[in-house]
Amino acid sequence: MSFEGVASVGTGCSVSAIALLVLYVPASQSDAVGTLDTVIMVHGAGGGGWEYRLWAPIFHKAGWNVVARDLVPGRGGLAKTRVEDYIRQIVAWTPKRHGRLVLVGASMGGPLVLAAARRLKPDAIVLVNPVPEIGMPGRKSSPPIVRWANGPFADTVAAMPESDKAMQVFAWKHWRDESGAVLNRLAQGLRPARPRCRVLMIVSGKDTDVAPSLSRATARRLRAGIKTLPQASHVGPLLGRDAPTVASSVVKWLRP
Repeated sequence: MSFEGVASVGTGCSVSAIALLVLYVPASQSDAVGTLDTVIMVHGAGGGGWEYRLWAPIFHKAGWNVVARDLVPGRGGLAKTRVEDYIRQIVAWTPKRHGRLVLVGASMGGPLVLAAARRLKPDAIVLVNPVPEIGMPGRKSSPPIVRWANGPFADTVAAMPESDKAMQVFAWKHWRDESGAVLNRLAQGLRPARPRCRVLMIVSGKDTDVAPSLSRATARRLRAGIKTLPQASHVGPLLGRDAPTVASSVVKWLRP
């Protein structure tokens, strides 16, 4: 079993009580996982593979090969990065040989994995408060580069009410700027074909970034099962104190 590009921490305890260790599997070794079931975890805008630091150990313990890497700018730099640049990266992360394949996408990662599904043909997809695949009409246009790195710590605290101080500080230090072109394209809607595999939608009841009603509507369009977390914020399912429990429920849902 392996982690690829994800910060690994223990589960069931505060990140303030454990050392943070980053494990990487070189791309040349990706095929060594053979027929292991593989999960590709795609993060949200301004984030990174570290957003799955509380999910990855749960999947690893259950026998999954976990790939949770950072999306990186295209050749022309962040301002010229397009949706297709990100989709190509997701496809490239996927080992050539694997057992079952699952795609997980949070927020921005949601429509990205739905678009990548056409090429990867996964066995299942898990969406966490995704940007609707049909877009978000009326959303204000973003500049070429959206500056999220080095923002006020108070903004991070407000966005992560279920997380402890250590996690809030870690996230604050690791937010990154994002491509405005990608965000604008997602707001217009990618409208990928409905996946043929089964889909699970995780909906946070207190999401102020993607309204719960939008996520439920997306679930209906995709004929997805719904797991509602009434008290969770937008990032709570991944970075809140209950994130390991949420991850465990997803692993259970994925059992054959």
